[in-house]
Amino acid sequence: MKTLLTNCRIVNPYGEISFLDNGSILIEDGLIKELGLLDTSVQVDETVDLSGKTVLPGMINAHAHLYSALAVGMPFPKGNPTNFTEVLEQVWWILDMALDKESTKASYESGLVDHLRHGVTTVIDHHSSQNYVNGSLQLLADTADKLGINISGTFEMTDRNGEQTFQESLDENIQFHQKYKGSKSVRPLIGLHASFTLSDESLQAIANALKNESNWGIHIHTAEDKADQLDAVNRGYKSTLDRLNHFGLLNENSLVIHGIHFVEEDINIIRDTGAMLVHNPSSNSNNRVGMTPNEIINDLMAGLGTDGMQGNMLAEAKEGTLIRSGHLTGGAPGVNYAELLFKNNPEIASKLFGRKMGKLDPGYSADLAIFDYIPRTDFNENNWIGHTLFGMENPSDVMTNGIFRIRNNEFIDINEQDLLKNADVQSRKLWNKMDLIKK
Repeated sequence: MKTLLTNCRIVNPYGEISFLDNGSILIEDGLIKELGLLDTSVQVDETVDLSGKTVLPGMINAHAHLYSALAVGMPFPKGNPTNFTEVLEQVWWILDMALDKESTKASYESGLVDHLRHGVTTVIDHHSSQNYVNGSLQLLADTADKLGINISGTFEMTDRNGEQTFQESLDENIQFHQKYKGSKSVRPLIGLHASFTLSDESLQAIANALKNESNWGIHIHTAEDKADQLDAVNRGYKSTLDRLNHFGLLNENSLVIHGIHFVEEDINIIRDTGAMLVHNPSSNSNNRVGMTPNEIINDLMAGLGTDGMQGNMLAEAKEGTLIRSGHLTGGAPGVNYAELLFKNNPEIASKLFGRKMGKLDPGYSADLAIFDYIPRTDFNENNWIGHTLFGMENPSDVMTNGIFRIRNNEFIDINEQDLLKNADVQSRKLWNKMDLIKK
């Protein structure tokens, strides 16, 4: 299948051709074949005149929680939590206990629809439904396949709900890994909640289960709050990453999330193991857990995630920019959030999925976010960051693997309204179940 997109502004940050005011993109068998000033008379299966629309690479969310998709508008906790662990205990650990198969499915569907609506074509998810474990990751893979989105899935292991649930979670991760470790569109990882909710015995059990596996990596929250680091120290380790590394759980495929309270030992471990850090500014601000230092983000080339806050990566990059700027004095160096989104995230996803993703370069997956954007000021190769973060909203068209999933603002082969109506029904049931658990 050959598709030629013509008459489009190409914005390809950190790519071979970073900006072209009017060009074309040739797509063949799900990959970008050529782009630039192409011969538009070339024979193809379909030519699409984009009439001046702006094309960005399909974006990547390097850390998502689709299971929180039904939390939008959820009643506030009655206990008025005052710290991070209380937020977990009074909100998220109740929500993940209340999820069943139907509400998990609605969370996946509505969460992924929200991502696609915002031009996000690859989601690296960290799932938790502690009373619906078996088959939950297969449901994620099936839902992502239906929507045409690239997915990385993992189930959050923790000791907080007993030994049986921990073992079920471990089995779910291993079985999913074994089934999909060779897939190009589904990337399994091994999910851990956080060091402070897992015993040494559980970490050893995870390490034992991975001994005969290949191409695995863990996906875990690390040093999001000082309590995580303090727990590791109280257990006799230098830090959370020192503890994980002690059990041989960190490697070049591992995602460590947050890192707000890293110590020097943690930075050295990441460099030595090749693990990848993902930063989540809006969630960190919302949870009031602190701010990851500039040096850690920049030196470790951190990726960008939303930690369940939203499916809009352009908004996450914009909000990260503003949150950090609010804590800096004039002229002080900050963090280039566009670089995290358009450079670091593609490198993370390409490494994990084993194929080129996140750029509009030849050989990369044809994942595109196409915006019907009419700029009110000059749009050029030197000011694309301002337009992408502060001008663009939702794309009118989205492609994944060379196939239109949204065209002229309408989903192809998916009834978005039915999915959202079901999400509304399931959210009400979920909130009621959460209220009963609280009592």
